[in-house]
Amino acid sequence: MGKFDGILDDVIVNAKAAASVVSKKASDVYDSSKQKIAAAEIRAEINAKLRELGALAYKSEVHELNLSDKIKEKTAEITELKENLDLINESISANKNVTYCPECGSDVPENSKFCNSCGAKLD
Repeated sequence: MGKFDGILDDVIVNAKAAASVVSKKASDVYDSSKQKIAAAEIRAEINAKLRELGALAYKSEVHELNLSDKIKEKTAEITELKENLDLINESISANKNVTYCPECGSDVPENSKFCNSCGAKLD
């Protein structure tokens, strides 16, 4: 039975190693998915703020109101959200060996000169 026990021990060790690798990969996929969801939520919030900014600019022009303080405030909020989105996108890209387009947020291979989605020139 000694030879059988040795084989059984090898199988158990290999199964544990495989389970560890699968667990690590599942954790990485989970973390990446959380980051992508956070990025999507921030993009949605940016779009909502841009609509609000457009409405303020329209009201300011049409009704001849001075809404410059509110416009500046909304612009600052959008800028902060875009900075947060950039950080999340950089983290996502670092894990996939890709970069992202600063114009549309699409994933782009690291060596690309232009975005595959919107055509923007990349640095």
